[in-house]
Amino acid sequence: MICNKKHRYLKEYDKLPDAQDNQYGDRHICAGCAYEEGLRDGLAGNTPQRDLSHLPFSQAGTVRHKDAKAAYDAGYAEGRKRSS
Repeated sequence: MICNKKHRYLKEYDKLPDAQDNQYGDRHICAGCAYEEGLRDGLAGNTPQRDLSHLPFSQAGTVRHKDAKAAYDAGYAEGRKRSS
């Protein structure tokens, strides 16, 4: 599945580290979707996820080749911050 959401072009994702090595299989996972999922999990107080393979792929915009796990972790941290 491919992400078509507008978040793929948000400049905030430029700050994320690149994931060129594909070490965890997340090189093409949409960092925007990963951030949003992390935010939801953080707000809900869920245990952080390690497997993001269920998220859509994206090869467009600022999320191209960005580290989806780093995006998820940033979203999760923001969610925990907002929920406290």
